[in-house]
Amino acid sequence: MSFFEPEETPHLTFEAFAAHPFYTAINRSLVQGALAPLVTRPSGAPLTIVDMACGTGAVTQLIAEELARQGLQARIIAVDPSADALRLARQRSDEVRIEASFFQGEADELPTLVREADVAFFCNAIHLIVEKRATFRQMAAILAPGGVFACNSAFYQGSSDESTIRFSRLWIRRAVQWLRKAHPDVRLSREAKAIAMQWLTPEEYSSLLRESGFSQVETVQDLVMLSPDGLRDLGATGSSSRERYQECHWSWEPPHSARPCTRHARNSV
Repeated sequence: MSFFEPEETPHLTFEAFAAHPFYTAINRSLVQGALAPLVTRPSGAPLTIVDMACGTGAVTQLIAEELARQGLQARIIAVDPSADALRLARQRSDEVRIEASFFQGEADELPTLVREADVAFFCNAIHLIVEKRATFRQMAAILAPGGVFACNSAFYQGSSDESTIRFSRLWIRRAVQWLRKAHPDVRLSREAKAIAMQWLTPEEYSSLLRESGFSQVETVQDLVMLSPDGLRDLGATGSSSRERYQECHWSWEPPHSARPCTRHARNSV
């Protein structure tokens, strides 16, 4: 499938949520960790960085800023399925004067766009992917030997304590009651489960990555304070105070390489 941009339709983005300081801090930490190995590359060596699920370009900007801080030049390729999010990402890119190429597409289309990437990111969206194993294999396929894959998510099993889970269930129950009253024609399914609610454990993520060709996985979990304003902008409502973030970054070697495969995973909040 080729990359193309169809006629846009109204679409909600996470632009407001991505503007919060905690969001910037946790993603900057991931970006810095994933790009750190590049300092050993020969001066002037061409670099390619991929930002899959780039959204409105918040992480793309962090990538460009970290490359500049390290004095490195790289081709940044940012990809997202949403045309509206990409429009905002291009506007952000123009405003802060960063060089990046933006494309509309899915993870399975990446091999048609890029090969031998030095670093590939998949930030704040991996929990929305149904076929995670296939996606990880696609990310591995576009990496050069020694390349790094980095991803994170705040939505996985173990990210919320029991009090938060009880609160969310209560709020969902109230939302369903409102939906039935305001839209009696809507029929809710008790069997189906939203993709966004199909959370994995860190151990399950690690297993999927190993099955996808990554031999070593390191995971780290951090905590960040999530304000009520942050929850509101995320699309939730309430006074929850914390979210746990899982961040992962992996360096990859192809199976035929004489050097061992290595992966590193970090979880932070």
